[in-house]
Amino acid sequence: MEQSISMTSPAKDVRIGIGLCLLSMFIFAMQDGLTKTLVKDLPVVQLVMVRYWFFLLFAVVFVLLKGGLKRAVRTGQPMLQVLRALLGVFEIAVFGLALRYLGLAETHAIYAIFPLLTMLLAALVLRESVSLRQTLAAMVGFAGTLIILQPGMGVFSVASLIPLLSAFMFAVFNVLTRKISQTDSFSTNMLYMGFWGAVASTMMGGGQWVTPTAPQWGLMLGLWRFMLL
Repeated sequence: MEQSISMTSPAKDVRIGIGLCLLSMFIFAMQDGLTKTLVKDLPVVQLVMVRYWFFLLFAVVFVLLKGGLKRAVRTGQPMLQVLRALLGVFEIAVFGLALRYLGLAETHAIYAIFPLLTMLLAALVLRESVSLRQTLAAMVGFAGTLIILQPGMGVFSVASLIPLLSAFMFAVFNVLTRKISQTDSFSTNMLYMGFWGAVASTMMGGGQWVTPTAPQWGLMLGLWRFMLL
């Protein structure tokens, strides 16, 4: 009986993991669709700024429920925490900029290169081993990116470099997350990302405020709800 449980549990975990991945992809697609609509009329930095205000509020509440601020502010790698938070702000802003100049499908197709970049950086920086299966999966994503970019076909757009930059930044962000998670808790990561992200985004977008219309406020509330999910 115990052997049967141990054999079926991993399969169940895989199914749960696949389901969560599909759910997260749906949430990201909805979130990016709302962002694509909003960036037509509102500054990208303003959307990032308000997004981080809400995230900071959520992070503080989460931390208070999970042990308190005093414990969460302790970090063994303060510089990496700040760097990660700032990188997160700029990555979101760059991705929002990509949505302004490119279609949603094209942006996501190019952005799909980030798993390959993450894998390469993890191998180089974190010295993680990479399996053949992981390499093949990442290469499939890279092949899709090349099909969209069509290098040398005379249709390459400079705007295509924007989601490429965003993908690289997100890959570095993921590697930094893995690095600091070796010493810091999830609560600490959330708090530092929320605080420094709010500070940086406010400095960037505070002087570019455009008062949203009522429908735009509704879209932004929907965007932040998807973000919290």
